[in-house]
Amino acid sequence: MIAKTKIRANKRNFFFFLVLMLTFQVHAQTGLGLKTIVIDPGHGGKDPGAIGKKLKTMEKTVVLNVSLLLGDMIKKNYPEIKVIYTRDKDEFIGLASRAKIANTAGADFFFSIHANAVDGTSAAGFESWVLGLHKSKAALEVAKKENSSILMEDNHSQTYEEFDPKDPDAYIALSMRQNAFLDQSLVFADLLQKDCTKKLGLKNRGVKQAGFMVLYRATMPAVLVELGFLSNPTEEKMLASKEGQLKLANHLFEGFRQYKAHYDAVDESITNGVIENQINSLDQELPKVVQDGVVYKVQISTSSTKIETNPSNFKGLNGVDVYLSGKFYKYTYGNCKRFSEAKLILKQVNELGFTTAFVTAFEDGNRINLQEAIKKTDKVD
Repeated sequence: MIAKTKIRANKRNFFFFLVLMLTFQVHAQTGLGLKTIVIDPGHGGKDPGAIGKKLKTMEKTVVLNVSLLLGDMIKKNYPEIKVIYTRDKDEFIGLASRAKIANTAGADFFFSIHANAVDGTSAAGFESWVLGLHKSKAALEVAKKENSSILMEDNHSQTYEEFDPKDPDAYIALSMRQNAFLDQSLVFADLLQKDCTKKLGLKNRGVKQAGFMVLYRATMPAVLVELGFLSNPTEEKMLASKEGQLKLANHLFEGFRQYKAHYDAVDESITNGVIENQINSLDQELPKVVQDGVVYKVQISTSSTKIETNPSNFKGLNGVDVYLSGKFYKYTYGNCKRFSEAKLILKQVNELGFTTAFVTAFEDGNRINLQEAIKKTDKVD
């Protein structure tokens, strides 16, 4: 009974910790330029990862080789970018330590590289993952398999006392963690998947979401890629060969090159926009539509890149507005004349999954203090 009570307490503490993190976390990077990238070859040392059924190829070996090739390509083509590996040899590194390496380095991107395996031999293809709530039992099983490395770590019960890799409920909490970086992560993942069939000859299994602990602890955009299935004899042969590993590294590099080009262009456009409007303070917030009087809006998201405000990008919300504040785009929903009305909208968007949303106020198009606005509009709440 005492053990069960402690488990429940740990779960409550885990959710409370996530709420605090979501409240205080930085909602976007302070700059778009890619200066540091961390490449994370999965598994290693006493943890071989998946093992091929025919050739007995070990995941830890394949992903290390591909990671080192990728890193060399980035260094050669972009000498200004610092490349850091979580491991560059066959050694065991804990999941928390991998993310800590990236966080300590202040990395602009975290790229975790893995290979897949299942019980049968027919499953095949290339897939990319970002942190989120699993939408299928299969996605949950992939996350549980990768997170099982936790159990090989010394003192894992203390390091991850708030998280049980075998408990499906724990993965719901994980999905809340990286909303701030989801847009950047999805852009990169989409680029990786786009031409994988044409360039690699591998089935495109798409971009998916699940609760990977190694992504959860990373405080920057992050993607985990599964290069193929070692349980599939044809793909195992490709994954084990030098030619196949080089082809995979080239594909990953091409995705990185396009991702960098995309954000370099965005960075330049934002910089030019700031220069053109330098008469305004960088801290001045300029709504897209100037409205007379006091107006309340619910801020639902912040991004360092502009996102189209169509409903599909905002969980079906129709009528999302965007305005530029400094270097960041801020997205709001609703236009209310009273704070009490805005609170009802806040509750609605919270239920949709925008758990970090909050009410903000404007007067004649300028952001104002919320309490000042309430004094002007709401007598009683």
